[in-house]
Amino acid sequence: MKFYIQRDTSSIDARYQVADENGKLRYTVTGKRNPSGESIRLKTPDGETVCKIRMLGFSALSIFSISSGNESMRLNVAVGSGRASVRFRGISFFVRGDVFMGSYDILDADTAPVCAVGKDFSRGCTQLDLQQTDREIFCLATAICIDSLNVGSIPALQMT
Repeated sequence: MKFYIQRDTSSIDARYQVADENGKLRYTVTGKRNPSGESIRLKTPDGETVCKIRMLGFSALSIFSISSGNESMRLNVAVGSGRASVRFRGISFFVRGDVFMGSYDILDADTAPVCAVGKDFSRGCTQLDLQQTDREIFCLATAICIDSLNVGSIPALQMT
């Protein structure tokens, strides 16, 4: 199944809209900044929160706590030496590819593909090609977290 993540600037709390391959709106993403970081919610179109993300950002390290249902994971993204290091805790995911360019795969503990993430330039969005549907929410949350860093356009994170 494919999902398309598009930035949403319709309101101050809006972050993204997520549609499926048929163009149907599946999720909206909202967020609020607070003194200790950011609180992000992945919601169904009827407003039910299906995933909560808490983000703490530092100059070269961003930490995301992601929870959905009875499961949670932590995503650490460290930027340095011209590349980003992505680490997961709680769910055995690995990233292969280039998160700077927005083209990477999420793999499970057995290195089987969970989903592929890439830019869809014709639609102006991020595309997720999901191979393991039971990890839909956590894959979407990971892609949203990495995209929200927008590492390519933040001068402080650009490596020379």
